[in-house]
Amino acid sequence: MNPGEKRRDSREPRPPAKKRGIFDADFARTLFPAFSAELPPAWAFLDNAGGTFPCGAVLDRFFRFYRDNKVQPYGFNALAAAAGEQMDEGRRTLAELLDVDAATLTLGPSTTQNLNTLAAACGPLVGPGLEILVSGQEHEADFGCWERIARRTGATLRVWPVNPETGELDIAGLERLLTGKTRLACVTHVSNIVGTLNPVADIARMVHGAGGRLIVDAVSCAPHRWPRIRETGADAYCFSTYKTFAVHLGVMRVEPAFLQELEPQCHYFNAKKPWLRLDAAGPIHGSIAALAGLGDFFRALHAHHFADSSGPLHALAREVSSLSHAHETELCGRLLAGLRGLPVRIVGRDRAEGREANVSIASKPHRSAELAAHLAKRGVAAKNGHFYAARLVESLGFDDPDDGVLRMSFSVYNTAEETDRALEALGEFLRA
Repeated sequence: MNPGEKRRDSREPRPPAKKRGIFDADFARTLFPAFSAELPPAWAFLDNAGGTFPCGAVLDRFFRFYRDNKVQPYGFNALAAAAGEQMDEGRRTLAELLDVDAATLTLGPSTTQNLNTLAAACGPLVGPGLEILVSGQEHEADFGCWERIARRTGATLRVWPVNPETGELDIAGLERLLTGKTRLACVTHVSNIVGTLNPVADIARMVHGAGGRLIVDAVSCAPHRWPRIRETGADAYCFSTYKTFAVHLGVMRVEPAFLQELEPQCHYFNAKKPWLRLDAAGPIHGSIAALAGLGDFFRALHAHHFADSSGPLHALAREVSSLSHAHETELCGRLLAGLRGLPVRIVGRDRAEGREANVSIASKPHRSAELAAHLAKRGVAAKNGHFYAARLVESLGFDDPDDGVLRMSFSVYNTAEETDRALEALGEFLRA
């Protein structure tokens, strides 16, 4: 939105989609209170990999819970009953969006906590003479926990290395590492630095063929491709709702057969309840209730873009995600095309095909912090650093992981104008 442009009241009737098959980012922006605020200047928000804006429907339910029902849920009194009903609706809505049984979902405070808990629960599955395999692309949340459990149990930690030039993973390298000793393999669906979409379904078949279990960190994939978890073949699949238009929660879906192999990490009297078996922190009541707003969000987007919105919720979300993914991919291609004309190193692929709309760059002799600071002066929000993937940044040859790379990432509400503004600002700085 340009400075001074009138912002549409979120309560006004929505116009129909102008053109079927084209994602309407202007309409999407009306679903986010952040874009109705009078913020000078009108920021181009390209730090979505760090967390998207929450949509209004989620915030409405979140505030409603804490305003009207901040009590212990599931009691006989009306307030407690309403609180429990709202939490049940939030959990049920998320399960419907993901097309999974709600009992297979662990809702923790973050994906980092969920992975820590999962690693502890896997303790009985590993030990001396057995192996845990971790890719070199991982966020520290999906590396350090496995390193610690290997150290505690005597298991061997093996690393699937990245190509030091591209940061990508070679499937042939995985095949060489898998053995009959592999019990667990841990890989990101999309690296938060490299952006390449990893073929997790193929990886799952390979890991299962070796007798292992596959854990997938999808925090950087779910914001761009709404999860189709069962199609991945993952035994555990994790992502964060604060990066998918909601509040700060971690979602972990665990296959029932795998869950039964794991040591419970909950209060002993909850161990027989699958949705609590790995809940080491206890439920965050209001945040779980707020998840019901994601259903409202996807329904609104679907009704705007499609003639028939009568299907199951997961089908609506997938159709919307296909449209928004094409929109983000177009913006990503536009950004990459402009970057190819600048003196920068693009981490990973320099074309949009096979990657998500999450782009990391560097430009010697400039520090990445200088690039981020200049973008901020031009109204573009982006960040620099290693983004908790310090090991990966070091593998890519960056001398100062703390300075790391400049990362720009897109979401449903970003526009071509914002992309061009970022490119213009970078060109201004790098050609000075």
